[in-house]
Amino acid sequence: MSAAPAPRQSLSVAGRPVEDWAACALVAVIAVCVCLQVFSRYALNIGLVWTEDVAMFAMTWAVYFGAAMAVHEKFHVRMMAAVMVLPYRAAWITTFVADLVWAAFLVFMMIYGWEYLALLWQQQTIIASMKIDAKWFQTVIVLGNGLMLYRLVEVYLRWWRGGRKGFPTVEDEAVPDL
Repeated sequence: MSAAPAPRQSLSVAGRPVEDWAACALVAVIAVCVCLQVFSRYALNIGLVWTEDVAMFAMTWAVYFGAAMAVHEKFHVRMMAAVMVLPYRAAWITTFVADLVWAAFLVFMMIYGWEYLALLWQQQTIIASMKIDAKWFQTVIVLGNGLMLYRLVEVYLRWWRGGRKGFPTVEDEAVPDL
């Protein structure tokens, strides 16, 4: 008798969420850029000016994808010490309200990020070292916050379908037996 297959995750590649792959690839890009810069400056005595910009934008994108990854895995930073001393129901409500505020902030960032992108589309802002318009790199504001919101909703749906045990967005071992 074979084991039941694991449920298919949405937005995944080879069984892992797409943000895992993206964050890893972006960290690799940062490492390659830094190594290229060091090698070109000290071994070849030339500066590759584009490597600094690529590393900077890759870091920004890696942070957003890493944050979405943390939401999906329930590893994002939370200040739960004060919440966990509350009675279970009060702690759950506090966590839920905090998640609602967080979701509202993500929506706020997506709306104003979209407005910011609309301004960028009205004019060209070329990054001199790469000859690429900056608006393409700034899309991470909308994409990153949208992916975090998507993963937050996904975590709540998984919690709901899984019997609603514990706290939806907190790792199970972090929830005390109350």
